[in-house]
Amino acid sequence: MKRALLVAALAVGVAQPSMPAFAQTVADRCFAIGDIAGQVASWRLHKKTKAQALTQAQTYYKDESDRQAFTAVIDRIYSGAAMTPDQASMVFTQECAQQKKATPAQ
Repeated sequence: MKRALLVAALAVGVAQPSMPAFAQTVADRCFAIGDIAGQVASWRLHKKTKAQALTQAQTYYKDESDRQAFTAVIDRIYSGAAMTPDQASMVFTQECAQQKKATPAQ
């Protein structure tokens, strides 16, 4: 429950309606992507279906860029091998950080 509240609080903090692009909303917040991935992995481990996860994300996240972020994470987690929440968080955070490092600053 604490993790769900943390993810919700982070998503609210990440939501920036003036920045419509997904990358602009979460690109510099790799920790948020990691937390989202951990939450989605937890849903999968607790037998929540992909459809249920997508419905929950659509219900609680009204910002389109946040929905895109959640949808991308849900698609990837549900299409691959099951991960623990900690594994998912570390993988997604690391990949985000590596992507940011490879992308030149604008």
